[in-house]
Amino acid sequence: MAQRSGKRFPFGVLILWTGLLLEWPVWANASVSMSGEGDPVPTPLSATSATQDPVSLTRVDLGLDGQVVEDSPVLRRWLQNPPNLLDEIRNTPVVPTRLQANFESSSHWRIGLQDLRLADRLTLSGDYRQSSQDPDMRQYGSEIRYFLAPMGSLFNLAPQLGYRALEQENRSLSGVSYGAFAVLALAPGAADLTGSYSWVAPREPQEGQATLAEVTAAYAISPSFRLSARYSLRNSTLTRESSLGFGVEWIP
Repeated sequence: MAQRSGKRFPFGVLILWTGLLLEWPVWANASVSMSGEGDPVPTPLSATSATQDPVSLTRVDLGLDGQVVEDSPVLRRWLQNPPNLLDEIRNTPVVPTRLQANFESSSHWRIGLQDLRLADRLTLSGDYRQSSQDPDMRQYGSEIRYFLAPMGSLFNLAPQLGYRALEQENRSLSGVSYGAFAVLALAPGAADLTGSYSWVAPREPQEGQATLAEVTAAYAISPSFRLSARYSLRNSTLTRESSLGFGVEWIP
């Protein structure tokens, strides 16, 4: 008897389950219509809302107090024209345009302008260096650099091309300079290492050739000023010298 009832039980469950499946679309739709709760339907903006100031609409959406928006020019600008933060990070220079003033161990002083941005990755640099003991010993020139990676990259490399002159007493060497410039940002906008190596090809072959190498470390002490240390090595038919200098950089 127990065996017969055990055989009937699964068969009865199967019949019940089949009936529920056949009736499922009917009672499912009926329950939704009876409850009156379906998926929310988005409500389009009214004509009045569409003509409102986008800052006001966003302020309402974010639940911001009106005074907060009025007191924040940055927030107003972002609400009106949301910035592309990724693009800004990639293209904001990790090493800014800077005016330099240096004093070197070889009794030289130096002033310069570094990386004035002319275009997306194109910059202009120039400097003037002179001996405080012998005014006839001086060096000056300028270079154009084109950075291979976006300006916001932590490491960047730029070929450079320009003009440079070296003068000492009655001798001089000048001509086209070409080389490379490298940037390593330890903390973007705060601390960085830069280095350059260039050759000077004089207009007259008998003047020989010159090579110039520099490594600079800089650290920001405020948003507008940085302290820097520079090691320079110059090798030419005029002289061979190295110097260590310290200076201040101003960020305009």
